[in-house]
Amino acid sequence: MGEGDGAVKVAEVINVPWWNAAAEYCITIADAMSKRGHGVVILCEKGTPSYGKAVELNLQTNTMLDFRPTHLFSDLLSIRHAFRTMYSDVQLVNVHTSHAQTLFASARALFGLRYGLVRTRVDSRGIKRYPFNRLSYRSMDGIIVANRADQREVGSFAGLPDNLIRTIHAGVDTARFRQASDRPGKRQGFNIPRDVHVIGNIARRSPVKGHDVFFKSAQLIHNDVKDVFFVAAGVDDTVLLEDLRNMAEQAGVLEKTLFLDYVDDIEGLIGCLDVGIVSSIGSENHSRITLEYMACGVPVVGPDVGDIPELIDDRKTGFIVKPGDFVAMADAVIRLLKDRELREVFGYNARKLAEQRFSTSSFAEATEVFYMEVIGRKRYARRTSLESEGLSDNAEKGNEEDGAGRKA
Repeated sequence: MGEGDGAVKVAEVINVPWWNAAAEYCITIADAMSKRGHGVVILCEKGTPSYGKAVELNLQTNTMLDFRPTHLFSDLLSIRHAFRTMYSDVQLVNVHTSHAQTLFASARALFGLRYGLVRTRVDSRGIKRYPFNRLSYRSMDGIIVANRADQREVGSFAGLPDNLIRTIHAGVDTARFRQASDRPGKRQGFNIPRDVHVIGNIARRSPVKGHDVFFKSAQLIHNDVKDVFFVAAGVDDTVLLEDLRNMAEQAGVLEKTLFLDYVDDIEGLIGCLDVGIVSSIGSENHSRITLEYMACGVPVVGPDVGDIPELIDDRKTGFIVKPGDFVAMADAVIRLLKDRELREVFGYNARKLAEQRFSTSSFAEATEVFYMEVIGRKRYARRTSLESEGLSDNAEKGNEEDGAGRKA
């Protein structure tokens, strides 16, 4: 889709100081929509991972907003000025955090700005249930969530009709994440033994990621399958590397576990695996690693939390277990390790599912459809309002300021 061929102008707003699910979701959709010919600008904070990634992808960025609560008034004035001048042609603003939602909802109401407003919510924390927040959600023209449970929660909280809330699973770059062409070479590069079964758990070191569940499961797997090797990769959060080593030692698998911090070649590491594990006991509203495992043709064993049961096709691309059930997790992994044909079929199915339903192009198409619906509803409501006042859209525009802030 190119300029003039149904293309739209969109602002994606993200203000988080780290690289999390919300940041990844925002930058991925901005990049995908830009590649489809839409005009996209990312409003973010300079120096953040979101800004760095946007610049790396050659996406248009603007760091005009401070996003601190103490600078609320100045940010509101900046929005008013920008969306009456250089961004007056932006048809839709997608906010990816609660603070951005407050900013852009308030600016639109205070200054009569015309952009459509969408809230994308992939936060694993529950909605803050106070009256002002309910009113804020009700002022949205559309809401995007990453799983059906969140769709039900938002709908129940805000009392919005189903057509205003859309579950859109994030996409995975299936060109980057794909089956390894040289698995032995990849394993050698990571100092992983070549002739063993490799099980990986790639997650930040946080209690919610269930590393204790992973290592309890690893103990049972190791007791049943001797030629096995484990990989635990991820950056420190509130669980230290030493904590993981202690877990591995108690499980009797310390000498058969590779511990890694941040990994640049994450697709290469996934390519070394026979089975990917997600051991989380919560969170995973948008499970990036599940999609990355699948795109690399790796069967996944994961818990029934967040969007994982909507990504894994149980008993076809992997296995779903109850969160915290390390016995069931171990049983599923052992079954895959002992049945090579089943493992290969699951891996093939996982790759196909990633290509067909969870690619970045599918992600962009689904988002584009929803954006168009929101913009269409806004146009219809605007036209109906003008007709009821006996005005045309062109006549009404004559009373507005032009792009330079002068009376037209």
